[in-house]
Amino acid sequence: MLALAALGSPCAVAQPAGQAPAGTTPATAIVLPRIADEFHGVVAEQTYIAAHFPTWHIESQSTIEAGGRRYDLIGMVKPDKSRTTIYFDITGWAGK
Repeated sequence: MLALAALGSPCAVAQPAGQAPAGTTPATAIVLPRIADEFHGVVAEQTYIAAHFPTWHIESQSTIEAGGRRYDLIGMVKPDKSRTTIYFDITGWAGK
């Protein structure tokens, strides 16, 4: 719990108007600020998901590289049982 409190509330970087919702494509991937390493990045992703998608649950996780960037893909199941993927841009902290 202490790690979550130390991070504060992660915020996503705003997206330009007319784009797909944040996190639904690599182009709109969620960027979490002030992440120094993978440990804190994973905690911040989980905190973001809990705050923004409290009724969804995580089904899977994978990592891809595209366009010189690295992404975590979090497979989510919504309350209606439909599935979606949330993209996090982890380029700044992956491997640290």
